[in-house]
Amino acid sequence: MQKTLLTKLSIIVGLCIIFSIGLSMISDIIYERQYYAESVIKEITEQHVNPQEVINPFIAIPTTITPACQSSDTPNVKNKCEPSYSKIETIFAFQTQAAQNLKVNTDTYKRGIYSATSYDGQLTFNQSYTLGKTLKNLDQAGTTIDDDADKTQLAKTITHWNKVKLIIPVSDLRGVATLPTVTINQKTIAANYPQIPIIENLTYVEVDIPKDVLDQLINPTSQQNKDSLATTGSINTDLNKSEVSSKLSNPRDNQALNIVIDLPLAGISNLTTVPTGQNFTLSMHSNWQTPNFIGKALPNTKSITAKGFDASWQNQYLTVANNQYLSQCIRTSNQHCTIMSESSLNTDRSSDSFSTVSEGVVTAGNDSTTINHRNTQLNSFGVSFANPNDVYLQTERAMKYALLLILVSFGTFFLFEVLKSSRIHPIQYLLVGCALFVFYVLLLPLAEQIAFWQAYMVASSACVGLIGWYSYYVFGGLKRAVIFAATLAGLYAAFFGILSTEDLNLLLGAIFCFVILACVMVMTRKLDWYKVT
Repeated sequence: MQKTLLTKLSIIVGLCIIFSIGLSMISDIIYERQYYAESVIKEITEQHVNPQEVINPFIAIPTTITPACQSSDTPNVKNKCEPSYSKIETIFAFQTQAAQNLKVNTDTYKRGIYSATSYDGQLTFNQSYTLGKTLKNLDQAGTTIDDDADKTQLAKTITHWNKVKLIIPVSDLRGVATLPTVTINQKTIAANYPQIPIIENLTYVEVDIPKDVLDQLINPTSQQNKDSLATTGSINTDLNKSEVSSKLSNPRDNQALNIVIDLPLAGISNLTTVPTGQNFTLSMHSNWQTPNFIGKALPNTKSITAKGFDASWQNQYLTVANNQYLSQCIRTSNQHCTIMSESSLNTDRSSDSFSTVSEGVVTAGNDSTTINHRNTQLNSFGVSFANPNDVYLQTERAMKYALLLILVSFGTFFLFEVLKSSRIHPIQYLLVGCALFVFYVLLLPLAEQIAFWQAYMVASSACVGLIGWYSYYVFGGLKRAVIFAATLAGLYAAFFGILSTEDLNLLLGAIFCFVILACVMVMTRKLDWYKVT
C-alpha cells in the first residue's frame, strides 16, 4: 500500500518538474516577445520622434575674446599672441511659469499589434527677465589692462549684440511640427530653426531679440545719453565692451523683459523638463490615467483621476544647479562641452552626479592635442506615460503562480482519489496538467490582441470548461466534476485578484498559500494515511 502511494506521489512530482521546464520555455517566449516589442518601439522613435527633453528657454549673448599678447624679452622675437576665441554668455529668466497640456494616446504610432504611447500638446513658458544688472556685469567683465604696458597688451572682448538670441532647446526637433509663437514685451516675434547654430551640440529653436528691445536695455535712462546714442545709431554690429561701457553710465537695474512662448510639441513615451533660472514652476495636465513620475524630483502636488492627472513641480536646488552647469558648459571656449539629453544618451538618471567628464583627442594635421571635453547631464523631472496594459509584465507575473496552480490542481485530484476512492491514471494527471499549461500558451497571444483582463478571462474560461468536461468522465459523476471545476475557477479568480493588487500581491499570495494549506489539513485531518491504497 505504501509503495502504491509513494509511486503515485513520485509521478505527480515528476509531472510538476516536467511542467516547470515547460513554463521556463514559455518565460523565454515572453522575454523574446517583449524584446521584439521594444525593438519595434525603438524603430518608431527613430522614424518619427524620440522621448522629449525640454530645457527652460534662456538668452544667449555671443562674445569674441582676444587674449592679451605677451611681449618677448628676447630681441627680434615677435610677441606671443593667443588666437581669438568665441564664448556664449547666458542670461536665465528671473521667473518662469511653465505649463504643459498634453493629450496622450496609443493610436498614433503602430506597427502591427505593437503601438507606442505618444503625446501631443502645448507647452507654455511665461518668463520674466531682469537684465539691467546682468547686462552691466556682462559689460564690465573680461576687459583688463596690465600696468606693465611693455609686456602685456590690451585684452579685448567684443559683444555681438546684433546676434543675441532667445534659445528654446528641444531634444528632438522633429516633434516641433510648427515653430513656436513667441511674444517679447507684447510684440510677436517669429521663431526659426538656426541656420548656423551659435551653440553647438544642442538642438534648439531660436528667436532674434528685436533691436528696439535691445536699445531699451542697453541705453541709459537719461535723455542726454539717449541723444548721444542716437547720433551714433542704435546698436552697432559689433561693439567693444569699453565702448558699450561708456554708454551704460546709468543702466536701469530693474529693466524687465517679459517673454511668452507657446511651443507645440509631440513625443513618445516620456517628457522631461530641465528647470533653469531663479524661480521656476511647472504645471502639467494630461488625459493619461497612469503616470509614472520620473527624474530628480517628484511633483510637489499631484491629482490622479479617471479623466487624467494634474501635477506641479518646484525645486529651487535643482534649478540653481542647472544654471551653474549649463552656463559653464555653454561658456566653455570653442564649445568643448556637450549638453547631453536623456533621449540622446539613454542614460540612467538615478545617478547623483550632475555631469561626467571624459578625455578626448582632437587631431589637426599630423599633430594630436589632448583636450578636456565635458559631457554635462542636467537635472530634470517629468512623466513617463506607462502603458497600463503591459501584457508582458502582467503575463510574467501570472507565470509566478503557474506551478502553484498545477500543484493545487494535482493535489485536488489526489484528494478525490484518496478520499473518494477514485482511481485516476497518471495519464489523466498528465492531460489535466497539459490543459493547465495551455492556459499560459493562450494568455500571451490573446493579451497582445485584447486587454489583459479579457485575455485572462477567455483563457481561464476555456481551460476550466475543458478540464471540467474531462473531469466528468474521470470521476464518473457530475457532482465531483462541478466541485473540481468550481475549485479551479476559484483559483483562477483568486490569482487574478492577486495580480490586480500590485502593492499587496506578496501579502495576498502568502495568505492564499496559508488558506490552501489549511484547507488541505482540515480535509485530511481524520485520514489514516497507513490505510491509503
